[in-house]
Amino acid sequence: MSRFFEGLVVGGVLGYIVGILSAPKTGEELRRQIADNSEDIYKQASDSLGDIREKTEQVVNDVSSRSNEVLKKATDSVQGGKDKLAHRLQELAGNSTKVLVDDHESATSG
Repeated sequence: MSRFFEGLVVGGVLGYIVGILSAPKTGEELRRQIADNSEDIYKQASDSLGDIREKTEQVVNDVSSRSNEVLKKATDSVQGGKDKLAHRLQELAGNSTKVLVDDHESATSG
């Protein structure tokens, strides 16, 4: 997108220069007109680039904010899964210990 605006600015400047040089004026008038208009073109280009920079910063900030939200949700989801897995493993470990104790008691009592 920025390449498009660069091309637009460069094309506008070149078109302006060709138009000025092809107009029938004296050298002094031509130089004065080029100097006056080049300041206007520079200001317009500078303003446009400033607007583009602000919009780009806003988009970058939005994307960064959204990616942080997604990352936090993913982290929370993974942590929740880890907690559930740890709890289930503890339950299974407790059940296997109970089975071993019950089997040992039935083997020694019988």
